[in-house]
Amino acid sequence: MLGTAGAAGTLLSGALETEGLKTLAAEKAQEALLGLGFGIDQVSLSGHRFTSDRDVFQALDLQHARTFAAFDAVAALRRIENLPWVETAQITRLYPGGLNVEVRERRPAALWDYKGKTYLIDDTGRALGASAANGWQLPRVAGDGANSEAAMLFTALSRHPDIAKAVMRSDRIGARRWSLLLKNGSRLELAADREVEGLEQISSNPILRRALGGSAFAVDVRTPGRLTMRPLTLAQAGAQSSTGRLQ
Repeated sequence: MLGTAGAAGTLLSGALETEGLKTLAAEKAQEALLGLGFGIDQVSLSGHRFTSDRDVFQALDLQHARTFAAFDAVAALRRIENLPWVETAQITRLYPGGLNVEVRERRPAALWDYKGKTYLIDDTGRALGASAANGWQLPRVAGDGANSEAAMLFTALSRHPDIAKAVMRSDRIGARRWSLLLKNGSRLELAADREVEGLEQISSNPILRRALGGSAFAVDVRTPGRLTMRPLTLAQAGAQSSTGRLQ
């Protein structure tokens, strides 16, 4: 009689043999279908600019599914749409043996400085990949959580084009509020969840608006009913422009 270990070993061996036979049968079936002309022998890609052909082909996984019977279009579509730049994709069969893959890519909305790298992000905050900033005329944000909160800030800034035009970078402080670094070295300190009110206060106050051009000022509108404004020295403004003040 076989002991427990021997029985388990026999069962495992039998399972592996059965699985091997299934795999062999599947491979033979696929070869037969290829011989009958049911293989996938042509793939057409369109709509992509920043997604590489190689990444799309890897997502299709045609090296393991060379026939339409073996090809899982739903799984392939899911893998393609998981690629960083891809927003949506469509896979269509072209008879007799072709596939057409049409990709719609995401649109960059901002540059995100995070942990020593710069990423392109879309309007949902999704990182599209690390990128050099050169050539991209986009708003710039920095800090933990800045990517996911950028769209709300940009919406608030769109109501005040004069402020938006003056902003060089928007820093997310403590993953909870914004500090806007202006091109002239000024800083606009906004309260958490009160960006709209803070920007409105700055835009409507002639004294605070002096920070948008000329000499550099630190403007703090974080506390309701209490506005502060103080001049920054050239050294302070220069240090903020080059390193930011993330605290």
